[in-house]
Amino acid sequence: MATISTSMVNPNLARTICRIVGFTCLAGFVVDLIALGLPPDPMALEWRVNFLQQLSDRSIILLFGIALVMIGASESRRLLRQLGLFCLVVGVMFHLACVLVVRDSLVLQQQALNNISNQASQLQTQIQQSSTAPNAPPNVTPELIQQASQQVSNQAESLKQNARTGITKVGIASIGNLVVVGLGLIGLGRFGMKRR
Repeated sequence: MATISTSMVNPNLARTICRIVGFTCLAGFVVDLIALGLPPDPMALEWRVNFLQQLSDRSIILLFGIALVMIGASESRRLLRQLGLFCLVVGVMFHLACVLVVRDSLVLQQQALNNISNQASQLQTQIQQSSTAPNAPPNVTPELIQQASQQVSNQAESLKQNARTGITKVGIASIGNLVVVGLGLIGLGRFGMKRR
């Protein structure tokens, strides 16, 4: 088995490679955000929820890229401090974005539940109207109408439960990613600011 002697590793080469990979990760992250954010519509709830979810999913690339750039910039105190300040600001912004994710998830969940309730009410109204319609087919019995009404109620309740569960899972995953990466960025920021 071959081993590499530590004397063979050139520190300048390692820092250069870290900078190249780090800047590549950062560029990829920025390109992804631009693609996801276009066309910008931050006042639209669906756009904001989707954007924040995608941001949280891709945020580990940002953390990894900045960490590599910081390793590559370890000989430059000025650049390290600038990166540290950037990390602190973005880390705090990630934590603040969590509040927006919670709010938007609750609003989106309520909208979904209201839509399901409205559609179920419309179907129930149509079922009731069909029972009293003078041209209703003779095979439409009160039992069939009751069964149809019960099926609509059951399906509406099932859809509501799925909406609650799905939106809650997505919100928790987004918040978890934003908090963890935010803490990582704050840690990198503190490291970069303290580095002498």
